[in-house]
Amino acid sequence: MCGLAGWFSTERTVKDRDALRIDRMIKAVFHRGPDGNGVLLRDNAVLGHVRLAIIDLETGKQPMSCSESKVHIVFNGEIYNYKELKKNLKKEGHVFRTTSDTEVILAMYMKYGIEAFQYLRGMFAIGLWDERKKRGLLVRDEYGIKPLFYQVLDSKEVVFASEAKGILARDNTAGKLNIDSLHLLMNFRYLPGEKTMFENIEQVAPGEIIEWSPRKELKKHNFKYLTKKSKDSVRDILEESVKLHLIADVEVGAYLSGGIDSACITEFANKYSEQKLRTFTLNVGDDPNEVENSKRTASLLDVENITENNECDINNILPKLIWHLEVPKVNALQTSKVAQLASHDVKVVLSGLGGDELFLGYNAHRIMLFAERVNRVVPKKLSKLSSSGITLLLNRLPLPVWSEPKRAMQMLGSFNDWSKVYGIMRNVWDDQHMRKKIYGPRMLDENLSDAFTYLESTWPSNEDPVEAMAQFEWRHKMVNDLLWQEDRCSMAMGLEVRVPFLDPVLVEQVRSISRSRLVQGNKAKAYMRDMLQHVLPKEILSRPKSGFQVDAASFFQDNLLELSEQYLTKEKIIEYGLFNPDFVSEVLTYRINKTTRWHYFMLYMMIMCHLWIEIFEKRDASFQFESID
Repeated sequence: MCGLAGWFSTERTVKDRDALRIDRMIKAVFHRGPDGNGVLLRDNAVLGHVRLAIIDLETGKQPMSCSESKVHIVFNGEIYNYKELKKNLKKEGHVFRTTSDTEVILAMYMKYGIEAFQYLRGMFAIGLWDERKKRGLLVRDEYGIKPLFYQVLDSKEVVFASEAKGILARDNTAGKLNIDSLHLLMNFRYLPGEKTMFENIEQVAPGEIIEWSPRKELKKHNFKYLTKKSKDSVRDILEESVKLHLIADVEVGAYLSGGIDSACITEFANKYSEQKLRTFTLNVGDDPNEVENSKRTASLLDVENITENNECDINNILPKLIWHLEVPKVNALQTSKVAQLASHDVKVVLSGLGGDELFLGYNAHRIMLFAERVNRVVPKKLSKLSSSGITLLLNRLPLPVWSEPKRAMQMLGSFNDWSKVYGIMRNVWDDQHMRKKIYGPRMLDENLSDAFTYLESTWPSNEDPVEAMAQFEWRHKMVNDLLWQEDRCSMAMGLEVRVPFLDPVLVEQVRSISRSRLVQGNKAKAYMRDMLQHVLPKEILSRPKSGFQVDAASFFQDNLLELSEQYLTKEKIIEYGLFNPDFVSEVLTYRINKTTRWHYFMLYMMIMCHLWIEIFEKRDASFQFESID
């Protein structure tokens, strides 16, 4: 895994000036690649790279060039079918100088041009400069596993990097908060679409190629991995995916929880690992027996298991975490801790991320299925009548904000508007009353997007609300919440995380299975559990799902009081103008219990937002970090 940075420009490169600029950029992302770095300066392009050496430790250095044709590349990721592609290219007479997957990408581009990326089975972010055609390309894998950010400057330049801070570093500029992004973040708890927290910096979308040429408009192309429906079973394809994800010239470990996703990844990985697989577990989650379950799973699967409690100096860690994440994320702390634990022993780990998204394993899937069934048996006229009645009732009943009874009633009153039902279920709260209650003048003075309207505009057209939800979360929540924090937290530790469930061959095969087979009755992941009956012991398969999150209210009480006294004072809140000090004061009087968890969740987010302001807008010198360690 690596970090990349650079730009394409109509202006000719000035060696001394631009060498300093690219040096600042790669220093900003140096934590992503502590094993080496390199730069390349050309007339209309500058490329920079930092490397975490995983494959071809000696000759895989970047930027890499195809000398006879003046094509240059920086690449972050892994191509799992590169050996197969290389074999075919050799048959056609292509000669390779290295054993790296980077050189295979170059060779594929030389053969297929912009169509080359649809042949790559893996995770990747790529910056490529083609001197022959005066063309720059930015490419991101179709599931958005690897990040890639860019900024367009005066239609003359495109600046890019693996992290937004790399873009800011080029000209040593401060970040400016995108107020609308913050508003959507406070509703979704992640940034949907291609948004970032920074004005004028965007993400390359998953499965997108951005093409830059001098004095031309940016072109955007979409691609998908070229795959046909396999004749193999889903179980066999998953096993093959895990086997491919083990390709490395360093030891590969695995994250292990008490659930079935990480267990089946671990079982298959241990089968093909050259040594006894090492697994890593953090003592956190909904289930107090999580560590014991993980240890029991490790014993049943005959793998080593290394565990650690979720303890840390939050006052020291949280600012560093915000610097790496570039966006407030409440559940990133535990992701960071388990990455730190694994990084002491291995350079690569496999994760079960994507299993719930692919096989419909969340409680939210079951709730949407229940709502769809209720809606199916309630006549439309009665549904409209009950909707009006519920709205009237909600206005009269003093139900607490964000309480489960209130949200359940709001969902009932929104049947047939499935994007709104989903939003309420996921705690999207946006309305004018709540904005005035929560926000300060800097937020209220802006023309903010309506979070429910945004949801409606991006909601998939699928008539099945469960499938529509799964498609929405696959594109938005998985990419911009789970994968985002997985990448940033692991890269901060010099660790590469691989996700075998996000394999295009596997995904296409599972998507050919009907929803009624994936979720049978009220049994989430029914298909997956049946599929793994001869892979995992019944004891593992019968365990209920456990989440990986912390309880925000109790976590605030136990860990964040000191930071709240620093970052949630009335003076600080008024100075930054984002939030309403009266709301903060009111919440701080609430007792810690289940009914107030979302209130304290909001305060946790506010602390992190104020840290973000100090780190990126005010550029406080005390907040410049290289790693979380």
